[in-house]
Amino acid sequence: MIQTAQSTEKLSDIFNSICSQLEGKMTENFGEIIIDVNNKLGQGYVRGTQVLKNKLFLEFNLKMNEDVTISLAELEFNPVHFFYCEKSSVAITVGHNYDEKELNEFQTAILSDKIATTNLNFKADQHIKASVISVCKPYAETQFSEVVKRIHERFQPQKGTMYFYYKGSYNVKVATTLAEIQQIQENELVRKLYLDGLVQMILAMEIKHHTEDMINENEINGKLNRKELAAIKEMGERIKMEADLHYNVEEISMELGIPAAKLQEGFKHLFGRTVTDYIKHVRLEIAEELLKTTDLTISEVVYTIGFSSRSYFSKIFKEKYHCSPKSFQDSIKQRAISA
Repeated sequence: MIQTAQSTEKLSDIFNSICSQLEGKMTENFGEIIIDVNNKLGQGYVRGTQVLKNKLFLEFNLKMNEDVTISLAELEFNPVHFFYCEKSSVAITVGHNYDEKELNEFQTAILSDKIATTNLNFKADQHIKASVISVCKPYAETQFSEVVKRIHERFQPQKGTMYFYYKGSYNVKVATTLAEIQQIQENELVRKLYLDGLVQMILAMEIKHHTEDMINENEINGKLNRKELAAIKEMGERIKMEADLHYNVEEISMELGIPAAKLQEGFKHLFGRTVTDYIKHVRLEIAEELLKTTDLTISEVVYTIGFSSRSYFSKIFKEKYHCSPKSFQDSIKQRAISA
């Protein structure tokens, strides 16, 4: 295993360190760092940015040719790390004895280590996607935001221990938000603002997930395993891509091999809606876009999104948008003429 070391003077120096460790090529655009890796060590990239003063975001998308260990922010920065494994599994080493904690696909973890720098271990020949948000409270500084202080107070090692470690239950919502980073089309300032906002959202989601795990250890996340969550997430994406097809709870339940009640709970956990409400929501969003951007008639839109009744479509569209589809379409056309 290759073990890399780093020596940083300021938090953002970690980008240079990782680039050197992976023998990559680093580019920077308005505060967003991309490290491309395509060499004897492996292939992929590391994306990162510093958010405000004390938060560092790193996203790893790598397939290494040999086992590689990468060190994260040094002890002087006093980091609390929030991990998420999006694909495959990644190992976290903590403490002077390099105790290894494996993080599986869709799992979160939180770590605050006071005795040794935390490392991420990437196994050879595995395509690994993982991210870490480090919230730092450097010992050399005295002024911190209330958010940073609260996070450090909450995730401090208990008395008599040298590190705090929590391994969460499965959470696919974070993966969905990470995917939104890939979809940002804007450049420079607007992109950086979107990126910073999504990083803050992921951090909030991981802290909320920890709270929910502590309160409801035996609730939905414990009942749905990783394979079931992944299947439900994939079904949600399929419904988005093929909204015109016929779907019902019984058929989806049979196809995925997940009981209907469990399926409903999974949809509510991942998408905040029941199966039927989610399908309706997706179709209405597609309808809105079609009415805005095409010359399709109302009847053609209804057919395109998979509804069979124009009157039902008009009813639920008005409930959501507070106007009829015809009024909505006419207003879009009027604005286009005025422009």
